[in-house]
Amino acid sequence: MKRIPPAHPATARGLIFDTAGRWLIVRPVGDHRWHLPGGLIEQDESPADACRRELREELSLDLTPGPLYALGWNPPRRSGRNARFSFIFDMGAHDPDTLAPLIRLQAAELDAWQWSAPNDALTVLHPDMAARLTAARDTPASAVYIEAAPHA
Repeated sequence: MKRIPPAHPATARGLIFDTAGRWLIVRPVGDHRWHLPGGLIEQDESPADACRRELREELSLDLTPGPLYALGWNPPRRSGRNARFSFIFDMGAHDPDTLAPLIRLQAAELDAWQWSAPNDALTVLHPDMAARLTAARDTPASAVYIEAAPHA
């Protein structure tokens, strides 16, 4: 079955904390910048489902997305491209000694992962991601993420 790309591409990413408050960040193959784990939302897939799927695919972690942490929008970077939405979900705090042994990187997509103190992470994350995380961290939550039930 041929996949149809969404009219407005969107990504879903997970902000995973450890019990010390550090963030789990990943470095994609061939990219010098770090990101939060996650990726493109597929056609007819909810953002939360995409986040969970991407974490399973990229890190071999099966975590349930929590509340929406931030939502961003990027204009097209060049002619012929589409604007993009980015959903970032709070994935909760986890014991690093329990979680780390479970992580298996998808070698085709990621070449590294690490725990990083938030202020350190903000200096190495993609600038758009760093801006979203900074704004979300500095602003009390003001939105609720709700998925509608599928139509019968």
